[in-house]
Amino acid sequence: MKKRLKLITKYEPSVKAFVPGTFVQKKVNDAYKKSNILNRSTHPLAGTTLGIKDIINIDGHLTECGSNLPSKLFSGPQASCVTKLLNAGAVVVGKTVTTEFAISDPGSTHNPRNLGHTPGGSSSGSAAAVAAGFCDVALGTQTSGSIIRPAGFCGVIGYKPTFGRIPTDGVLPFSKSMDHVGLMAADLDILEKTLKVIVKDWSEVPYNDNHNYNLGVPLGSYIELADSDITSQYLNILEKLKSSTYQAKNVKLIEDVLKYNDEMDELIHAELYQVHAKWFKHYRDDYKVLSLQSIEAGEIVKKERFVHLKKKANAYTSWMQSLMSKEQIDLWVAPTAPTLAPLGLSNTGDFKMASIWSYTGLPVLCLPTGVSINNLPYSIQIIGRYGEDELLLKHAKRIQNIIGELRIKNFWEI
Repeated sequence: MKKRLKLITKYEPSVKAFVPGTFVQKKVNDAYKKSNILNRSTHPLAGTTLGIKDIINIDGHLTECGSNLPSKLFSGPQASCVTKLLNAGAVVVGKTVTTEFAISDPGSTHNPRNLGHTPGGSSSGSAAAVAAGFCDVALGTQTSGSIIRPAGFCGVIGYKPTFGRIPTDGVLPFSKSMDHVGLMAADLDILEKTLKVIVKDWSEVPYNDNHNYNLGVPLGSYIELADSDITSQYLNILEKLKSSTYQAKNVKLIEDVLKYNDEMDELIHAELYQVHAKWFKHYRDDYKVLSLQSIEAGEIVKKERFVHLKKKANAYTSWMQSLMSKEQIDLWVAPTAPTLAPLGLSNTGDFKMASIWSYTGLPVLCLPTGVSINNLPYSIQIIGRYGEDELLLKHAKRIQNIIGELRIKNFWEI
């Protein structure tokens, strides 16, 4: 633990993963000493260090949501997912930086792989903290692509559950229809330990090493979002997987992914406005630019249109499950984002390759797959069938064995 605390003290001023004032070295060290002597059979996360995204309530810390609005507006009971982790022995290192209200206005966090680039968002600090080695695991949230994209940009394991398998109580909502609580983790073993604690009704499932599993390759307007560099690296990974017990199956996923994303944005912005309506009247001038635009976009969505969009979202969820069954797709494999982590901190990158899996509620896991000449990580997302999170983890372990586990350096190691 001493090594980790020294690491945070030395490099956190550059990375800025934690909300200022929430990492207190002595407090963390004292908590770790108490945790580390707990019985691992009754406290499976004893000695495990944890970051918590700053839209998630935890006793003893303010929830500020990356915003200038009064923090008292967001106070409430500790999230049950946090309680489960603490009861299992996890030690909180600090609250992690989020874009304002988990929308799009970036915080001050830098990508620890290359400080000149964004860590992604909205779970910016969670991804950066795990990548930098400041904590073993960190809680994040995803409405469109806010766990998987930053995990990919920072080169860590990212996990978004099947919708509803991790409770969202104690989390400031963005869109109640689409919000997921998920995780960033240093490796798959730590992720698995944490999932067994936090995911509803987690159970062991069999995995047949001799079975030929079908990998869905999503073609059409979806894959055309990716730039040539991302596509080339993705195809190389597919070739490695096809030489194993996996076989690729090309499927045209969606006719017009941009129209689809526009509809999803309209729905989640309408629900965002519902959350903020009472505050918006009094604190309108205190919202940041992109938050203001998103809430205003939701304000103009009529009730009839909202009902229509909700029905359409439910239909998309059913359609995706039917498509996977019809085409006998065991899991999809796709790039995490259209590009590597963009230069600068003014935006958090493009979420469009992640949002369809949030919209349809499927479980997703991000795996690092390589590193560019600028030390920016490549990654893939693997997407399982609805409710089959346990099997998705088994696939992730198998796929990582095939493509190899990466040790990605941080900026201070280059």
